[in-house]
Amino acid sequence: MDGVLLIDKPKGITSTRVVEKVRGKLRTRAGHTGTLDPIATGLLVILTGRSTRFAWIFQGLDKGYNTDALLGIKTDTYDVEGRIIEEREVKVDCNEIRKVVERFSGDILQTPPPFSAKRVKGKRAYRLARKGKDPELKPVRVFIREIKLTDCLPPRFSFYCLVSSGTYIRSLVNDIGNRLGTGAVIESLRRTQVGVFRVENAVTLEEFLNSEDPEKYLIPVEQALSFLPQVRVDAFTGDRLLKGMSVVLKGFSEEGNVRIYVDEKFVGVGLVRSGVLKPERLLPGNRKT
Repeated sequence: MDGVLLIDKPKGITSTRVVEKVRGKLRTRAGHTGTLDPIATGLLVILTGRSTRFAWIFQGLDKGYNTDALLGIKTDTYDVEGRIIEEREVKVDCNEIRKVVERFSGDILQTPPPFSAKRVKGKRAYRLARKGKDPELKPVRVFIREIKLTDCLPPRFSFYCLVSSGTYIRSLVNDIGNRLGTGAVIESLRRTQVGVFRVENAVTLEEFLNSEDPEKYLIPVEQALSFLPQVRVDAFTGDRLLKGMSVVLKGFSEEGNVRIYVDEKFVGVGLVRSGVLKPERLLPGNRKT
């Protein structure tokens, strides 16, 4: 049972638990392509069956979020559900908040939150944090493609952002609070998009689990990957690709990942560099030896 499933995750459940429920309903393997914290709601892209072979493509897509934040406190988890470690007076206005928020646009260095799935010397950071240890997390470079203030009534403010894969919104809010000198935490977080996929096209977890025909919500992986350029080759060239060999493309100027078609049949995803196509992930049953 192959496909891509768009789930509108409810608050209070982990992404892993959502995947487990989907796996049990469809009775096939499944995996998400970017976790959401339990406090967060919104779009969770889940791959099932053979579609899981293309997880890295979906994991690398930009993500959009609507965020509600609260100034004046800092917690160990960077959200309102964490332990308060500091409280500060809030003496900033909306104009100051807007200016600081907008400064986080573009290429920035960001340190992941202590309560995250990042690995520190082979161990998950959140496991260390739960034991009272301070994980030594290194800053990573992320890209904030778009960020704008959408509502403001201090000590609360809201913003929308479109960010690169790997960006932690909890860290972003914490950094905004530090820049304002007040501290800040997330009150609520909703993922609105992943690449070309939108939350308004997702099914709620409850509706999916109660459906007598859950397969109807699956998007064929070929269709879900339609945001990638396509390369069509003849049987001879396709035979070489299906054996894992690279081929030279004539008249194809695009670079990056592409969908591969052999005689009109979708067979997988490849990578084009300098006019050379290398197969990366081929669907089982198509690969030749």
